[in-house]
Amino acid sequence: MVINDDTGDLYVAYDPVGQNSVIYVVHADQSKQVFATFPVGAGLNGMTPDDDGNLYLADSFIGVVWRVRATGGQPEVFIDLHAPGSLNLPGPNGIKFDKYKRNLYVSVSSQGTIYRIPFDQNGQAGTPVAFVTNVTPDDFAFDHLGNLYLANAPSMTVLRIHPDGTEETLASAADGLQHVTAVLFGRDGDTKLDLYILSFAFPPATSHPGVFKLQVGLPGLPVSIP
Repeated sequence: MVINDDTGDLYVAYDPVGQNSVIYVVHADQSKQVFATFPVGAGLNGMTPDDDGNLYLADSFIGVVWRVRATGGQPEVFIDLHAPGSLNLPGPNGIKFDKYKRNLYVSVSSQGTIYRIPFDQNGQAGTPVAFVTNVTPDDFAFDHLGNLYLANAPSMTVLRIHPDGTEETLASAADGLQHVTAVLFGRDGDTKLDLYILSFAFPPATSHPGVFKLQVGLPGLPVSIP
């Protein structure tokens, strides 16, 4: 996962096999430095910032959401989303804040659920609430009205989920989609109305990977580090 800040620096999650996972800060001159280091066995997936520059990362292997302070350094477990008695693989996957940064949303693939996690007065995680269930969730994005656009992976669909939880299918296998893993809005001009969809399939011999573009008529909510 990669996100950028307002200076153009990139924050890149890297998961080497058998070694500590890390986040690098990559500068415009291509130099880099370690921003945070995670335990061996972590599976860093989605990443999103809050308004103070803290980073939140979904860990699909360990089953937690990590928080890294804006200054970098030692990550802390923000919330554990394990289901008791389950291996929970893959676990937390996509992760985003809503428009007002009052709730953190996390998709947990193995549970077929997207959780809404409020913050308490001390900035810690409150009790997770199931926002959407009975889906096959991977990554997702928000528009400015609070609609959630979900890459509904094995189901080969893209869903728009309204703030009240109602769902509509925007695209499916009939449109050429296969295993849909990620969605992202454009950032400039009219592209803010376009949803970009990453699609591929297993096994590779039957895969027709591609990036699809779907105009949804509403501007996307940007994700960057202040």
